[in-house]
Amino acid sequence: MSLANIETDDPIKPIFNRKQRKISKFRDHYLPAYILVIPTVLLVAFFYVLPTLMSLFYGFVESENFGLKNKWVGLKNYERLFHDKEFWANLGNTFQYVILFVPLVLIIATFLALLLNQKIKGISVFRTIYFLPQITLPAATALVWVVLLNRDYGLLNKMLGTDIGWLSDPKVVMFSLVLTAVWGSIGLKMVIILAGLQGISVTLYEAGLLEGATGFKKFRYITLPLLTPTLFFVGIISVIEGTQVFEGIYFLLGRNSVVLEDVRSIVFSYFITTYRQNEPNYGAAIINILLIINLLLTALQFRLSKKWVFYE
Repeated sequence: MSLANIETDDPIKPIFNRKQRKISKFRDHYLPAYILVIPTVLLVAFFYVLPTLMSLFYGFVESENFGLKNKWVGLKNYERLFHDKEFWANLGNTFQYVILFVPLVLIIATFLALLLNQKIKGISVFRTIYFLPQITLPAATALVWVVLLNRDYGLLNKMLGTDIGWLSDPKVVMFSLVLTAVWGSIGLKMVIILAGLQGISVTLYEAGLLEGATGFKKFRYITLPLLTPTLFFVGIISVIEGTQVFEGIYFLLGRNSVVLEDVRSIVFSYFITTYRQNEPNYGAAIINILLIINLLLTALQFRLSKKWVFYE
């Protein structure tokens, strides 16, 4: 038998060749992707996953010496939480805020996106103007809103001819807080919805026009159904954003406002408990409950989406 026949009949060579092809495929196709993704994964793990795991751990312990010494206490922090009337009041305020905030954001952002989806001269300028609140510092915008909503010399009362304490009246302070939050939040949601609108094929509108779909009918039967996946996504991030309200309360009202009890949220309570009252373990229990609430709300939204979200 010749040497060539021996090499051809070698059973190990095909296996070796397959491994070589797999290695080459991984090196050429998958390795660059992994190299690009790994930094992001590490940053997310360090700034999001690790703090979440630490928060879950601290909710079940009692810490001393800045967390260097931890004593396992089980559900003690959560037992205290469920008997805390202030927690339930803060939870009610948070849900009230979400109920007001989310529909307003969705409606106004959708309306603006529809307006900015028109082909008119200078449309990019208007898109930039509407997006500006999203990138403006919250502290700076809060100072402007404090002046605008001031009861004695505020521009809003002057324009309306009223004498309303927008930031001091328990009956309207929640609406004022939601108003300022919606103004600062619609920019990003508008851009997302605008992208969804521009992703709808023109041929669908042309076909609808042949069937007599014009004006509101075009929006009702073509635009809205095809926009539901985008609205679903915006709804999820808006609910999460609403449950995490903090900046508006802190900058507009502060810690000594007479109406703080009427708008104090779970996140604001977490901040005060952890960093002002120096109770990080109880604060961790508060924020862990918020995490569970957000997971449940997101799961509920996904469950309900099967009835109203339409995919092409």
